[in-house]
Amino acid sequence: MASVELRVLDTRIGARFKRPRGSDIIVGTATTLARLFERVTATLGSNKLSRLSVCCHGYEGGVADDRMAMSRMGGGFGLQLGQDDLTFDTVGAFNLLSGKFAAGGQMDIYACAAAEDSSSTGFTGNGRLLMRELAGQINATVRASDSIQTYNAGVVTTTIFGIPVYSEYEGVDFGEWEGNVWLFLPDGSRRQDRRPGRGVS
Repeated sequence: MASVELRVLDTRIGARFKRPRGSDIIVGTATTLARLFERVTATLGSNKLSRLSVCCHGYEGGVADDRMAMSRMGGGFGLQLGQDDLTFDTVGAFNLLSGKFAAGGQMDIYACAAAEDSSSTGFTGNGRLLMRELAGQINATVRASDSIQTYNAGVVTTTIFGIPVYSEYEGVDFGEWEGNVWLFLPDGSRRQDRRPGRGVS
């Protein structure tokens, strides 16, 4: 039995990774969490996960000023993942991944403000609590940041004398983690990952 790495990409970020692998799992707005878990299980076979990287958008909320312009943003409202999302309402479904991880395996959540706790600043988002719950459901470590994450959308345009000639799609490229990156352990504890490196490789 081997330990393998799998990557999940939501199509609202992009259609594929810049360096695609045959094992990549691409999900869209019609992909239910149940179908996602089926695909993870089928791809794994008798193997275990050393890492499951989930790449998607994180939900944020805004507080508006008197003129209805956003004055500040807060994260931690969950993840835009497939049809069902990852929120407090759906996190229990991730229990289907319990037992799929090797000893020391982890899930990386590469999404904006996934681990932000904005509940004390006028918002209701608490990604810190959601990530802790997720770690308990999958019985593995979850790694996530409390800040906006940047990535290259993968569209490269060729120009001649400054005039666009054609564009091609190379796929999504993720760089280093941004902000404070946290490790949420299945026992409910957490600690900061001070040298997280690249978010998705």
